Amino acid sequence: MRRTLIWLVPLTLLLVGVAGTWWWRSGRDAPRQPAPAAPVVTGGGGAGGPGPDRGDRGGDTGAGTMVWVDDDPVGAMILEGQVVDAQLQPVGGATVVLASNPPRTAVSEDDGSFSFDQLVGRTYSLVARAAGGVAGPATVRLAAATEPVILQLRPGAQVEVLTVDRAGAPVGKASVELRGNFDTLAGTSDGAGRVVFPVVMPGGYEVVAWADGMAKSFTRASVTPPKTEVRVTVVPGAAVSGVVVGPAGPVAGARVNFVGASDWTEGDERRDGVLTGADGAFRFAALPAGSVRLVARHDDFAPGSSSILTLDGVTPRDGVRIELAPGVTVTGKVVDGAGAPAASARVRIGVASNSFVGDAPRQAYTDATGAFTVAGLPRKKLALAASHDSGSSDTVEVDASAGDPAPLTIRLDVTGIIAGVVVDPRGDPVEGVQVSAGPNFRAMGRNAGRRGGGQDLGQQFRLRGFPQDLTDSGGRFRLTGLAKGSYMVRANRATSAARGRGWAGEGTEAEAGTTDLKLVLQVEGGVRGKVVLADGTVPDLFVVGVGMTQETFAGADGAFVLDGLPPSEYRLSVRGPRIDGKTVQVTVEPGKVADVGTITVTRGRLLAGRVVDPSGQPVADATVLAGRQLFGTGSSAQGQGRGGPPMGRAKSATTDADGAFALAGFGPGEITIVAEHPERGRSAGQRIAAGDPREGELVLTIQPYGALTGVLRQGGQPAEGVFVTAQAVSTPSALFNVASGPDGAYRFDKLAPDTYKVSATLGMPMVGMRFYSKEVVVESGKESKVDLAVEKGGVTVVANLVARAGTVGVASVWLASGLIAAANQRELGLRLGMASTGSSQWAILPQGGAARFPEVVPGPYTVCAVTFPTEIQGMAAMGYGERHGDVLPAYCQSITVGAAPAEQAVSVQVAVPALIPDEGGGPGGGGPPGGGRPPGGGSGSGSGPPPPGP
Repeated sequence: MRRTLIWLVPLTLLLVGVAGTWWWRSGRDAPRQPAPAAPVVTGGGGAGGPGPDRGDRGGDTGAGTMVWVDDDPVGAMILEGQVVDAQLQPVGGATVVLASNPPRTAVSEDDGSFSFDQLVGRTYSLVARAAGGVAGPATVRLAAATEPVILQLRPGAQVEVLTVDRAGAPVGKASVELRGNFDTLAGTSDGAGRVVFPVVMPGGYEVVAWADGMAKSFTRASVTPPKTEVRVTVVPGAAVSGVVVGPAGPVAGARVNFVGASDWTEGDERRDGVLTGADGAFRFAALPAGSVRLVARHDDFAPGSSSILTLDGVTPRDGVRIELAPGVTVTGKVVDGAGAPAASARVRIGVASNSFVGDAPRQAYTDATGAFTVAGLPRKKLALAASHDSGSSDTVEVDASAGDPAPLTIRLDVTGIIAGVVVDPRGDPVEGVQVSAGPNFRAMGRNAGRRGGGQDLGQQFRLRGFPQDLTDSGGRFRLTGLAKGSYMVRANRATSAARGRGWAGEGTEAEAGTTDLKLVLQVEGGVRGKVVLADGTVPDLFVVGVGMTQETFAGADGAFVLDGLPPSEYRLSVRGPRIDGKTVQVTVEPGKVADVGTITVTRGRLLAGRVVDPSGQPVADATVLAGRQLFGTGSSAQGQGRGGPPMGRAKSATTDADGAFALAGFGPGEITIVAEHPERGRSAGQRIAAGDPREGELVLTIQPYGALTGVLRQGGQPAEGVFVTAQAVSTPSALFNVASGPDGAYRFDKLAPDTYKVSATLGMPMVGMRFYSKEVVVESGKESKVDLAVEKGGVTVVANLVARAGTVGVASVWLASGLIAAANQRELGLRLGMASTGSSQWAILPQGGAARFPEVVPGPYTVCAVTFPTEIQGMAAMGYGERHGDVLPAYCQSITVGAAPAEQAVSVQVAVPALIPDEGGGPGGGGPPGGGRPPGGGSGSGSGPPPPGP
């Protein structure tokens, strides 16, 4: 339901790029053309129906992928299970939610049993909640022999939501929803503006609140036990109405939704969208101030969008017109390797694109004859992939630009499997364990020279997702549809996986085709300790984490416990809003809780000062943000909105009545600081180095906002779904992001007056990320415009890294227009951000070698490389670069690219730096996929995403 992958491009795209290069079938330079088949039509929502629902459906979509899920077909299978408590006693009256589409619920009987009928044979996820706690999510592949699912309750979290208006006054009788992946809880605020949800599954939620005459407000929340408090500011809104029309006139039964143009706000199709009447008319009761597009869908037409609408949240807007073009219907059948129909195969189809931004693919399931129908698709080149218990298909190219294509036959000929058993240390099988396969980055590094077909990684990620299975009573699991290659397989108890422990610890390396893999599930352990400040006091709030596992703690004694951790070596980090972060090394042994003792942290550097308006008067209730890197949208420096980037590394404060603020907990590196107020404006960013005499008496002057618009074109045509970034030339570490729409238009509603570099961002690090940039001046109270064009050349530049001694491991490599000189990684990022009009490309090398930069326009360039210590592997480089980017050396070599030959090489002499030990020694681990000793995985440039090049 949400564009949660949006921020993969500027921040974690480098990880997905690494994963994708390894994950999907290498050696395939182009999708295969399908064979014709006999016409078959099944399923389909039909005109006027609710249509597909967009969302992460848990078990059937794959972790982190977003798709439009068509309603499930009616099947003949039954999924049974039982809810039990911690003592394995049955629990009656529990609510069980199934991740079907639409989601279904059941209430357990007195003996704890429950069942769901009319299902198809596919993967489902389930959760349960009762007064005694929560259970799941558990993922199960439903088949004829599937055993009952056991959902064991554990303590949940209490969530208290406070709804307030812009003045901070409580808003009573507000409707509040906690929206998870497939489970939604609803309530109404009391007179004090509060609503309490007593038992909530820990995890990520979108909190939505609205009231009469007020627009819906969206806030992301990470729910952790025992209690999580969330504050939502409800804002005014005004009615927006219009009409949806097709070639023959008004379109009845179309569903209209709103999508942020200047931020990442997007309504839920079912919960927030509206249906058109017989006359094609629609009406939203209240939409807030800001820029949006209204998007309409109908099974008989391709999706359509309005132009960008800039609303003030006060004045009603009518006369909006959304035009729908004729759509296409794709039909066909899915067969196995022997040509037999594959019932309940998952089919995903979407616009052929490598962008992570833009519309998600559609998803449907085949019927008993293997047939499928997907209607309401655009007349464009499409890409399709099918998956089933027996295997998966290659990605199939479907040319629908001229109308309905001929019926397809999709063959499941990618049949690699990894199967085996999960046992405990005594050798006994373990039931109900979540087994998943992820990227083996070490193998990817070894085989980097043999990669192929990487240009469609974003498309493949959307179409395929990641495999997972739940062990049966014999501990058996089976992961299917795998391409040839090496995988890192992990086994986690379902409760641990649900709590974010799924990527903690190491995995087991296995090749596709392995059928006797034995995974020993050790008894989980944990870490305990205490966090105190140097003066003996305790931080009000702090976060403790290992790898991707983290929890927030608050309390008088500073004690913390992280349980449910697989035995491994970890680097444990402590950070917080007013403390300088610290890391320690810890070893978790089976069944034991490691005690790290007292971790003493410091308040770090203090940044303090005042926020004032242009006349020097204080500005109260302004938000001040500071960090090594700031990420924002076109409307805010805070990056809020669903799918926004992790902001844990940035710190924030709100000014008092005198405009005063104070922020603590910064390390010695350079900090970027910005102040903003929703209505009054934003300050220009300031870069504050350690020891700057202004640190304690900063003055941040808020200036009225300006706006920036433009159109992005590629090959002379509007380019949709492309990231557009804006960063002030003087402070490039503050990065603002939006995406282009179907008409190629983009808009930043709120920018501080300054000179900006605006860049179109395409591609992926592992196969080449590209930036096409221009410079523009934004003035207060005015709307500036700059159009961007993707200009491709015909030359490929090959940058070879030559080590003066040793072997190059992880490296970050740039090709940038003009002359760039930098001494270290941090300085390189700043120099690239300060450069103006031109183009650049960026790539990550997981294990040395050469970086290839295609489609380069002849001219003067600089190749710059940053190498990492050989001990730092995979994604560990991201954290290492963040901590040590100021001293990681950069090596730059100028080059003039001529019109010929088609491939031109340059060698860059580099040195492999020595490891800088963090506290506790060594590179540590417990990172996400690809862990080893030292654990780690993925690949990163460090210091967050690099600023776009010139």
